[in-house]
Formats: sequence, C-alpha cells, structure tokens
Amino acid sequence: MKKPAIRYLVASPAGDVPVDAVRLEYPLEADPLKTPYRIYFRAITDFLSRENFQPLLGAVNERLQTDFDLSSLNEIIVRTEKHGALYHPASIECLTAGKKVKFGLNVAVTETGRNALKKEFIVLRTLQEQYRLPYIPKPFLLDEAYAMAFLLEEWFEGYHEFHIAKSEDGKQQMKLWEYGKGDWFLSSEQGFEIYRQAAEILTLYYDLSDFRLIYPWHHAAGDFVVKIEDNDQIDVKLTTVRGYEPFIGSGTNEAINPVLALFYFLLHLSIQMRLDKLNGVGDVVWADEKCVDATLAGFFLGLESKKAFLNYCGSQGEFLTLLRSFSVDDLATTFKPIIKQYENTKDFPVIERNFGNHVDRLYLTLRNYP
Repeated sequence: MKKPAIRYLVASPAGDVPVDAVRLEYPLEADPLKTPYRIYFRAITDFLSRENFQPLLGAVNERLQTDFDLSSLNEIIVRTEKHGALYHPASIECLTAGKKVKFGLNVAVTETGRNALKKEFIVLRTLQEQYRLPYIPKPFLLDEAYAMAFLLEEWFEGYHEFHIAKSEDGKQQMKLWEYGKGDWFLSSEQGFEIYRQAAEILTLYYDLSDFRLIYPWHHAAGDFVVKIEDNDQIDVKLTTVRGYEPFIGSGTNEAINPVLALFYFLLHLSIQMRLDKLNGVGDVVWADEKCVDATLAGFFLGLESKKAFLNYCGSQGEFLTLLRSFSVDDLATTFKPIIKQYENTKDFPVIERNFGNHVDRLYLTLRNYP
C-alpha cells in the first residue's frame, strides 16, 4: 500500500525554511547532548511510521471523526517549531483526502526531559478525564525510540506566544509573536484580557479538595498562547502541564483549611502572573499593575464555574469579605511563605524589588472589587 510522503521544515519568524543537507548536521538548539537534526527527524519519522502508521492514523481519524485507511494519508509535514530546556517541539501536519489535521509533537532527548514528558502525558490524560475542559492539549500517543521520548498531542492552530517587550518610547508592552507574519504590540485592553483568561484557566484546574494546581508554568517559556481574531475576539490556551501537585499541605498530616489553601493559591497566582522575560529571552520583567486586576477578575470567574466551591469555601461574597479583612501588613505577612519559594530563582530579585507595590495594588483591588 502506498505510504505518505514526508516533508521536513523549520519554522521561523519569516516563514518555513526547508531542511537541507547542511542543516541536518546542525545540533538541536538548547540541547546539551548536541543531537543533530538528522537524528531528530529520523527518530520522529520512525515514531510516526511505527506499525505502518496505524497509531498516527488512529489519531487522525479521532480528530477528524473519519475512518480513513493508510491510502488516504497523502503527505506528512514535520515542522520543528521551537526549542526549550526540556522539549524540542514540532508540529505534525497530516494531509488526507480533502482534509488536513495538525498535531503537536513534544520530543525529549535528555533523561530529565524524557521523565518530564512521561509525567506530562499522565497529567494531561488525568486532567482531561477529570475536568473535560478545552484549555490544555489532548494527548494521543506516547512512545520512546533512539533514546528519545515522543508525545503526540492536540495542536492549537492559530495560537501564538506573547511576551512583554519595550516599545519605541521605552515602555513595557505586551507583544504577540506570529510566526510567518511577524510580531506586533497589543493594546492594554488585549493584554488585560489575556492575563484574565490565563488566571481563569489556572483557577478552573485548581482542585479545591486536595489543593492540586498546574505548576510549574512561566510566561517566559511561552506556556500560554493566544489567538486573536479579526473581530478582536481573544482566546487563550495552555500548551503544557509539567506538574499537578498539592500546593500546600503536601507531606504533612495536618488538616488544611480549604479557604486558606485557596487564599495561598491566589497569592501565588498574583505573583506568577506578573513574571516574564523581556522578549521571552531577556531579563526578567514585571507586568504592570493592571495584571493584578486581570488576575483577580479571572480568579473569581474561574471560581464561579466550580460547583464544589460552596461546599469547601462558602459563597464568593463570604470569601471576598475574608480577603478584604486583611490589612496591607497582614497581606505582606501572609505572602512570606510564597515569596520564600522564589529565593533561589532568577525571578526573586524582581519580585523582591516590586513586592511592596504589589501588595498595595492587591489590597486596593480587593477593596474595590465589585
């Protein structure tokens, strides 16, 4: 039976670049093992073609709600997208009889990355089954070959990274990266909505009963992505879930008050949401004060969708009244165990420098929240 043609590309800000013999010998960016692209693409090809492409074809049919056989799979485009500390992601575009579907493929080449990818597969599958929400990628296949691990998952088409950058007048402003079309600065209103949706997503996946949350994540890593339609409609997704563990009380036999745990979740969220790196790769930067307002708005919207909230924490009004009962000094004291967790990170000096203003803004936003 005819097998699909496979084409290899490298994504770049200026558009796709075909893979030639010279590029195949380049090492993967950010890979301490210096794995050549030749090995990387060969391993991906073997992963996709195993069992005569049947696992891949099963994922295609699941996404398209079809019943294609191998003869309908005409071409596969393997496009390396970016490189990170743990993974070397690619997109896999499958062209079938009149339809096409795109997947994400996370590739891990180091032992640390392989272990993380196996854990991520389990976490993604668990969260999909528990919450059935559309904000994280659905996992399809996990396998190992060539001392690499591969995770085939849902691809969020039309979604792009965003990062804080500096405008011509030196002010910080959020910038959208759209490969093949360039990048541009977003309005303050667009930035607010992106932060709001990101906070809502993390709150929706927060477990009120055992205090598990999605973490670690970081804007600098491009973990959140956004699609902005022509009508200015904004939609945010989370591309990776590297961990889902209890944030408070883990390893202790003490009974933790769910209200206290949720309060600490909010405090941590308010800090983490403001952290980024300039242009995604430069110095650590701190989002402006509107990020706090957006974070609170997203947090409370997320709570509205959690049917168990009333059982664990009472009404939203009661919870907000409790938050408002904290003075500025009380808030600063409560933040201390949160801040301590950042002490050995590159984020800490920026957090420490902005901490006082952050507490003041959070206090005022809570007081003025409707």
